[in-house]
Amino acid sequence: MADLELCCMTVRQAALPELIAVAGSAGFAAVTTTPWLYDAAGVTDRELRSLLDEHDVRVTYIDGLITALPGTPAHRGAASEDDCYRIAAALGAGAINVVHIDGSPTPLGELAGALGPLCDRAAARGLRIVVEFLPGTGIPDFPTALELVRAVGADNLGIVLDSWHLARSGGTVDLLDPAAASLVGALQLADRTRAQDLEPYVPMSGRLLPGDGEVPLERLVASVLAARPGVPVGIEVISDAMRALPAAEAAQVAAASLRSLLARTGGDAER
Repeated sequence: MADLELCCMTVRQAALPELIAVAGSAGFAAVTTTPWLYDAAGVTDRELRSLLDEHDVRVTYIDGLITALPGTPAHRGAASEDDCYRIAAALGAGAINVVHIDGSPTPLGELAGALGPLCDRAAARGLRIVVEFLPGTGIPDFPTALELVRAVGADNLGIVLDSWHLARSGGTVDLLDPAAASLVGALQLADRTRAQDLEPYVPMSGRLLPGDGEVPLERLVASVLAARPGVPVGIEVISDAMRALPAAEAAQVAAASLRSLLARTGGDAER
C-alpha cells in the first residue's frame, strides 16, 4: 500500500491553499510545495496547517533549495537554507529537496563537502535532505547522484528519482538495483516517449501522464517500493495540457493515472 503524493508543479495553476484542497479531494495523502508557493499563499501558517488537517494531507518536502551547493549562480529572490527550514517547520514537512539548478560542472568532492554539513544541520532540526539530479548541471544523472550520496554517507540523505530526468539523461530502470533503490528518498513520476529525445528540450513542459509514454514506470516503481516501501508515489507532470485544466480536474486526472500505474505493478494505493 503506497501513499499518493501530488508534486505541486503538476497543478501549478493552484495556489497552495487550493493545492491542498484539491489534493485531498482527489485522494492524495501528501503534497510538495515550493518556497514561492508558500510565500504567495495569502494565508497564515495556522490556516495552512488547519487546511492540511481538514483535508488529511501532509507536506512531504520543500522543493527546493537551490542556493546550497557550490557552482550554482546567484538566483535573485531564491530561498535560503534558513528560509527552507522555516517553511518546513511551519508546514510540518519532513524534508528539503536540494537542486543544483543552472549549476556548472563541479568536482564531486566540493559538492559532498557542502552537502555533508547541510545534512548535519538538517538532522539537528529533524529533517531529511533529498538531492535531485538534472541533466546539464553538476549532478546530471542518477549515477552521479548515487556517487554523491554514497560519498556523503549521511543517514538523512536520499535521492529524488525523477523518471523524466532519468530518461532524459539516458538512464534506465536497470540502474535501480536493490542497493541503489534503497537510496531513493522521493519519487517524481512522469512519462516520456523516445521521440522526445530528438526534440529540443523545453523546461517546464512536455511531460506525459504515467502510461502515456514509453518509460517502464511499473518496473521503476516496483524496484523502489521493494527497497523503500514507505516512499510516497509522487507525480510531477509539468505540461500545458495539465495546466489548462481546472485545478481540481488536474488533481483527479493525476490521481487516476497513479492508481492505474500502481495496479499494473501489482500493488495498490493507500490513498
